[in-house]
Amino acid sequence: MRFLITGTAGFIGFHLARRLLADGHVVVGYDAMTDYYDRRLKETRHAELARSNAFTPVIARLEDMEDLERAADLAAPDAIVHLAAQAGVRYSLENPRAYVDANLVGSFNVLEVAKRVGAKHTLLASTSSVYGGNEVMPFREADKADWPITLYAATKKSMEAMSHSHAHLWGLPTTCFRFFTVYGPWGRPDMALFKFVDAILADRPIDVYGEGRMKRDFTFIDDLIEAVVRLID
Repeated sequence: MRFLITGTAGFIGFHLARRLLADGHVVVGYDAMTDYYDRRLKETRHAELARSNAFTPVIARLEDMEDLERAADLAAPDAIVHLAAQAGVRYSLENPRAYVDANLVGSFNVLEVAKRVGAKHTLLASTSSVYGGNEVMPFREADKADWPITLYAATKKSMEAMSHSHAHLWGLPTTCFRFFTVYGPWGRPDMALFKFVDAILADRPIDVYGEGRMKRDFTFIDDLIEAVVRLID
C-alpha cells in the first residue's frame, strides 16, 4: 500500500512509518520540523526512516495547503494517517495560536486532501484529553467528550467533529484514535518519563503535578502501533 503520514518526524509518526516501511509499504512523510522540542531529535528520526528507499520526506506545515496537496499527489495514497499536531496541554496556555493553526486549520486541510485524492481510509490522532471535565472515572471510550478544559483538547475534539461531518458528507471512511499518554524509545522529551529520568541523572528534584495524587494510564509505543496497523485495513 501507499501511505501519506503526517508527523513522521514525531514520536508516534516515526514508529508507524518505520513499521509500515518494514512491512514493505511506501510512505510519504509530511512534517514541519517545528521547534516545540529539539529539532535534532526529529531530524534523527527522519534520517533513520530515510535509510529506506520507500520513504520520501516533505518538510512543510499543515497550514500550507499547496504543499500538502503536492505531498498528497506525490504519495497517491491508499490511506492517510494524520498524526501531526501541536501537542502539549500546558503549552496551549502559552501559545494558543499554534493549536488553532495546526490542529484546526491543518486538520481541515488534511480532510480536504483526503477528499481530493479519494483516500480509501483516513485515520486521525485525537487525545484522551478530550474527556476533559467528564466526572465518570475511569474514562470509557464511549463516554461523552463535550467538556474539554484546555484549548489543546478543544482543538482535538473539533477535529473529531470535522472528520465526522466530512465522512458523512463525502462518504470518506474515517477513524479517529484517542491516545492515552504514549511512551517508549525515541519518545518526546517533554513527557514525564524523559523529564523524570533527566532530573534523576542531573540530581534535580522531580516536578510533581496534582499534589502527587494523579493516576494515569500509559500506552507502550509498540502496542499502539500494532493497534493502528490493524485498524488501517
